[in-house]
Amino acid sequence: MEGENKVKLILILVIGVISVGVSSILIRLTDAEPIVIATYRLTLSALLVAPLYIFYQKKIPFKESIAFVPLAVFLSTHFILWIYSLKFTTVASSTVLVTTNPIFVPIFGYLFYKKVVKKELLLGIAIAISGSILIGLSSKGSMAKAPLLGDILALLGAIAVSLYLTFTNRIRQKFELIPFIFFTYSYTAIILIIVSVITRQNNFHYPMHTFFMFFLVAFIPQILGHTAYNYSLKYLDPSFIAVTILGEPVIATIGAYFILNEIPSLLEIIGAVLILTGIYISARVEV
Repeated sequence: MEGENKVKLILILVIGVISVGVSSILIRLTDAEPIVIATYRLTLSALLVAPLYIFYQKKIPFKESIAFVPLAVFLSTHFILWIYSLKFTTVASSTVLVTTNPIFVPIFGYLFYKKVVKKELLLGIAIAISGSILIGLSSKGSMAKAPLLGDILALLGAIAVSLYLTFTNRIRQKFELIPFIFFTYSYTAIILIIVSVITRQNNFHYPMHTFFMFFLVAFIPQILGHTAYNYSLKYLDPSFIAVTILGEPVIATIGAYFILNEIPSLLEIIGAVLILTGIYISARVEV
């Protein structure tokens, strides 16, 4: 890869990490149910991207767009699980656990594409799991409502998004960015709207401040953040993309300290360091 392209990709990824890193803070400041937040996030994102696709010359047949449905299922599952986790556990715990993607992406790569898992990767997984246990234990004494449940939801959210990253890398080789994000965000929004209606959520009766927060959650973490990842997944290994997501817990924890007054416990800090160390070891094997 040429130096100019490398710099471009690095800048795009930096924007992505920072944008997604503030997601948990924005969500905690949004006074609405998790499914409603996720629904607005993807619906507004799809609407914002729609004009780009309308004027896009290389449109794809509707039949081909069905390829994005599985991605939408993974993405919607990820958002529901992760956003719900923020109701029960701390921002630090949730964000660290939901960004354990580098552990799961290589595993799914082996399961679906027969990519061999190396011994060093297993070491990284073991270290990261020990960190997850410490975070779970530290959360028990926190002010969170149900920290263990929140931690489990965040971890399941990581598995869902890992499946998304694994399959997106292959699908992005065939489709350009604009049709990819339009159909992926649109199908994800449709799934979330259906879930929201079935569960009888309050989708409309909110003050203007909440609607403004819906817009921020859609524009910053989704349009800027996730689109940056989706762009990069065509050119870079999904395991490397997963590594860059490690910047999110740092940004989220710093933001939570200054904005939400959430001070990480010693066990939480040690657990986070172990997880990041394990992920780093795992990523070095794959990248």
